[in-house]
Amino acid sequence: MHWVLLLLVATKALTSPVDEEKAVAKAGEASERDEKFLSVFQIVKFNNDACNAVDGLEGTCYTDAECKAKGGEARGNCASGFGVCCVAVVDPCGGGSLSLNNSYIVNPGYPNTVSDPSAANCNSNGRSLRTGRQATSAMYEWTIAKAASDIVQLRMDFIYFETSAPAMGDCTNDTLMITGADPVSMKVIPTNLCGVLTGQHIYVSIKQVDSVKIMINLASMGSQKWQIQVRQFDSTQTEYLAPRGCLQYFRNDVGQLKSFNSQGGNGELLNNHMYSMCIAENDAYCDVALVADTFDLSGSSGMCSDIISFGFSQQCGSTFGTSGSLNWNYTGSYVIPFMSDADNANMVAGFEIGFVLLPC
Repeated sequence: MHWVLLLLVATKALTSPVDEEKAVAKAGEASERDEKFLSVFQIVKFNNDACNAVDGLEGTCYTDAECKAKGGEARGNCASGFGVCCVAVVDPCGGGSLSLNNSYIVNPGYPNTVSDPSAANCNSNGRSLRTGRQATSAMYEWTIAKAASDIVQLRMDFIYFETSAPAMGDCTNDTLMITGADPVSMKVIPTNLCGVLTGQHIYVSIKQVDSVKIMINLASMGSQKWQIQVRQFDSTQTEYLAPRGCLQYFRNDVGQLKSFNSQGGNGELLNNHMYSMCIAENDAYCDVALVADTFDLSGSSGMCSDIISFGFSQQCGSTFGTSGSLNWNYTGSYVIPFMSDADNANMVAGFEIGFVLLPC
């Protein structure tokens, strides 16, 4: 557009009125072509929605240039081929910083374990602090920054997570910790997470902060391996946002509530946990049917050391409800508080409880 107009100004004194009219007409035709040309790009604009990468991971749809600028990698196409499915898989060796939605935190050497030779190059220059010539221990760190200023929550899904088992409920060898979140989250996020967390998730509030840190301490290098998906939600995504103070949020009408490191009854309950699990409200449903696949908490009725509550019903010990079943009468929001004490000398396993919402 602009170069055509400049050309007319420069040649005006050298052209006849007829030539000038032709030039103006051509300029008009060029302007129309430019508008049509620009309209094509307006048509192919696309949202930065979630997409499926070719390797089965979940990514975000960006242009190829945007994906590279955000530190991601194109793993397939989206938006009818006009965008790329951008995925960031971040181990701690490159600095451990991520701000791309739908990112993945993995151990050095993933999909192999931390003791694999491919992880040997990750040293103190890459935020992995190791001691000993043979890297006998390690501390890994990631900084998760907001993908946009209006992000208010993170959801972390433990796609795969296996570290050393606890000792009588204490994470004395390996520990995962999250710091820097909003105070409402820091009150409920366990400071000790270890063992097998595969299939679990947690929500983290970051409305008041710009970033949070994840740290994983390993007392000794071995068969530890993890892949954690980090999704970010802004204030408009109300369907996905967990209610205030809920560490876990289940959005389906059918699901399973599990203590951390339960392992189908073969694990060990972690000490000093105090948080709430929440189930999404649905106006078509009221009561909740509960069936325990695994239930093993310290204490007995009226003298609970570990306790989980469903409305007015408090449960502990080795028997859940009546013969492993319980009907939770509707009393309001589906909020399930849980607390474990500081002693698991008996190495109780925890719980795995299936739930189904019942029509009103």
